Amino acid sequence: MFDITEAENYNYNYNYHIRFKGGVGMRYIADHDFHIHSTVSRCCHDKNQTPETILNYAKENGLKKICLTNHFWDDKVKSEAEWIDEHNFTYVSSVLPLPKDDDVEFLFGCETDMDFNNMIGISEERFNAFDFIIVATTHLHLDGNTVRTKIITPDEAAFHWIDKIENLLVKDLPFHKMGIAHLTTGHILKNQTAEAISLIPDATMYSVFSECSRKGVGIELNVKTINMTDEQKEIFLRPYIIAKECGCKFYLGSDSHKVSALASAKENFEDVITKLNLKESDKFVIR
Repeated sequence: MFDITEAENYNYNYNYHIRFKGGVGMRYIADHDFHIHSTVSRCCHDKNQTPETILNYAKENGLKKICLTNHFWDDKVKSEAEWIDEHNFTYVSSVLPLPKDDDVEFLFGCETDMDFNNMIGISEERFNAFDFIIVATTHLHLDGNTVRTKIITPDEAAFHWIDKIENLLVKDLPFHKMGIAHLTTGHILKNQTAEAISLIPDATMYSVFSECSRKGVGIELNVKTINMTDEQKEIFLRPYIIAKECGCKFYLGSDSHKVSALASAKENFEDVITKLNLKESDKFVIR
């Protein structure tokens, strides 16, 4: 666990942090989407989710920069896990060249994983092949790959939520062009994600996000806050509020696998920006 200071005495209060800790400056502009899948990701079953469709989504929603982040496990990274070697570099780069537009910068990225030995699915020699690299630390449903045995309880899920991030942050990686994906996804534990997140103490989150801030890694925002109850907001926004307190920078990612998800992405972005009271100074910039 990373060292912390006053975080030990931190007493979380959603309304206080939203109302009085929002900061000053220009409101965060929803001008990008850095987590999008196309049909190259095997889990994308919408044949219309093509780079051309994704570019049109960006133009229709006034986005200035988008990034294609199909699933990727580098065939140069050997793992004891049961990965299928179908998302290798030759395969994911088959989308290139990406379509161009004068008003939208279309980046080539990837979403990779960590196995149960905390190996990350990208080799050092591939770092420069991508404009942006997302690491999914919460694909905990992939038992046999990201964890050795099936996660059964919220306590187990909470442990792995923290353990994965901590093991990521000690590695020598190009964090200036990396993001940590969907920290509050339902993949953490089916039907019990809220319980798992609730078990992680504020002080522990403070410790982890302080190190995220120090390393300069981006924190992804794709939590769908529209129509959440107040109780759900307290649970699912808590990690991001604490990350903001720690000085973390945020990027927007729809994690869209289908055209219908793209249609609601901008509205979701605007809602979470409002609920977290984000400013442009809170924005992660790929370097």
